[in-house]
Amino acid sequence: MEARIPEAHLHRRGYYQVRPSDIISRTDLLLLDVRFAPEDLDGDAGHIHQTLYLPLAELERFEHPLDTPVVLICGNGRESVRAAERLAAREFTEVYHLVGGMLRWNAEERPVSRGGSWSHYTP
Repeated sequence: MEARIPEAHLHRRGYYQVRPSDIISRTDLLLLDVRFAPEDLDGDAGHIHQTLYLPLAELERFEHPLDTPVVLICGNGRESVRAAERLAAREFTEVYHLVGGMLRWNAEERPVSRGGSWSHYTP
């Protein structure tokens, strides 16, 4: 399957890598934050507006059609790489890892929300 985001780079492990500029104006993507604690989403780094939260430890609960375009986000990119590998191994075809996570998002001065605009993921 071809990536929905033309700027995405296909990693050899079956997921795509994207930058903040690749997703900033997209409304057709499911944004999934996989940080360890929900408090992280409202902390200094904040979160991307309309993000769903599902910690990496609970990723097996993620249930959507295999072609759902999902962008995985974390604080610095480490947890989201692990999440991307897991979803790709489950044969999801449009898995995107936000390179650098919220650290990069904030360094590029992208819009950030704190409190109220994220929801817990429910299947």
